[in-house]
Amino acid sequence: MIFEPQELYNYAVTEGVTCTSPEMIDGDAKTRGYADGRWIHLNLPTQKAIHRITIRGTNIINAMIYEKLEGDGRWRAILQIQNNDSPVLEMRFSGVVTEAIRIYISATTDDEKKASRYDPRRGAIVPQIALGRAFIHELEVYGFVSKENSSE
Repeated sequence: MIFEPQELYNYAVTEGVTCTSPEMIDGDAKTRGYADGRWIHLNLPTQKAIHRITIRGTNIINAMIYEKLEGDGRWRAILQIQNNDSPVLEMRFSGVVTEAIRIYISATTDDEKKASRYDPRRGAIVPQIALGRAFIHELEVYGFVSKENSSE
């Protein structure tokens, strides 16, 4: 056989992985973890090739997902989520090798609209929105592993 059989493996539940909220990566879809303000960070113990990210049970409408690049403080946007109306998001990637993922949340279903007000810098009336508390029941980060080594 030319190709070794592979299967997707959820790196988020492996030892040494940290997340903004441990409930997001505990393997239990009933628990709920909350973002730290507008951010969710997931750190892997080593660099991994990421092929899919799944977010289960969320109130996120708009967000941007970033991968950490080599070097201090360098990040690259890899996917934008817009107008999501589903509690489950599945995103596929190729060419993403990183040791950390972060998600910037710009809108949730729990956002609160406030009275618009005049902004003198813009010279216009600007709508005011208070970001709701973003949550995820389960954050899954998948990569391929050989079937023989799937018990990583």
